[in-house]
Amino acid sequence: MSSPRDRYDLGVVGLGAFGSAAAYWGARRGVKVVGLERYELGHARGASEDHSRIIRRSYSSADYVRFTRQAFEAWAEVAEESGEKLVTITGGLDLFPRDPIDEPEAFLAAMREEGVQHELLDAAALVARWPAWHVSDEVVAVYQHDAGIVAASRANAVHRRLARARGADLLPETPVDRITPEGAGFALETATRTFRCGSLVIAADSWMNEVLAPFGVHLPLRILQEQVTYFDAADPASFDPATFPVWIWHSDPHMYGLPSFGQPGPKVAIHGGGPEVTPDTRTFLPDPGYTAIVERFIREHLPGAAGPPIEVRTCLYTLTPDQDFVLDLVPGTSNVSFGLGTAHGFKFASAFGRTLVELALDGTSEWRLPRFAADRRSLTQPA
Repeated sequence: MSSPRDRYDLGVVGLGAFGSAAAYWGARRGVKVVGLERYELGHARGASEDHSRIIRRSYSSADYVRFTRQAFEAWAEVAEESGEKLVTITGGLDLFPRDPIDEPEAFLAAMREEGVQHELLDAAALVARWPAWHVSDEVVAVYQHDAGIVAASRANAVHRRLARARGADLLPETPVDRITPEGAGFALETATRTFRCGSLVIAADSWMNEVLAPFGVHLPLRILQEQVTYFDAADPASFDPATFPVWIWHSDPHMYGLPSFGQPGPKVAIHGGGPEVTPDTRTFLPDPGYTAIVERFIREHLPGAAGPPIEVRTCLYTLTPDQDFVLDLVPGTSNVSFGLGTAHGFKFASAFGRTLVELALDGTSEWRLPRFAADRRSLTQPA
């Protein structure tokens, strides 16, 4: 027989961004929570840790734009309880050169539908407002004020601290070896203990298919090794977060960047520019070819950001075929939720964790959308 100390209302597998948030929101609901992480808390092997991540209202789909409102509101609640500043508003730019990979009208229409204030700027207006940009005349930009930076690693740590303060047990270096049904709940077997829980949240990201295997679920996921670079900018004053926005360049290469935050220089990276790997084959070494593409871009378009690297970090992207979220119940269950942010989810992490808890405990959530469904065609019948 198991000890009462090993019985929980909610188990959380994986304590990165989504799992840490789920542990907090579960504990905040007053249920007994255990969170199990296979590595140390705050480890750098996945996708959750860095100084900064972009938060924005701009998306090409009204579903996502609507969800961003929940994202900002959830971060505000966590900041209020913790007393820590987690979001820094900088404004945000979506830049569309000739032949973009995304159409600006889709972004404009989605934001209009959801009442998000924004501006459409031509190249001259863009450069007049932010002289650091060097762009050709055909570039157009969409600017919206409600965008900025989430202090990523700080936010993860805050979720865990608050969860523990509310009674959650969060256990690092405790990989789950086996999940088995037990009555209406589940037994989570580890090397040293077996934890029993009534409901379950799975937030395993690049390890997701391994954890889902006992449920007979396998998703067509691709895992990429990506990297971000913080530059010792030639003109650091131009990249102060008080005056320079976060940005996304909607062309090939698909670039993004943030002003100085966590390091005394701007951060620039390619979205989806790295090689395909597994969690076991990935390295932590910068890719010189990737670096060359980034440096060429900033020399052309943000020359004031050019300079030697201050820091280069690698991370993993875990991508669905359509790059839409998974935020749903595990097929065939009514009390096991799981989620994937597919390389653009951190901004939603707190709201995402809250939704995972709603699904696991209540079996439903207003954010259980067809776009995020686990049984959608792109996941069950991939091309």
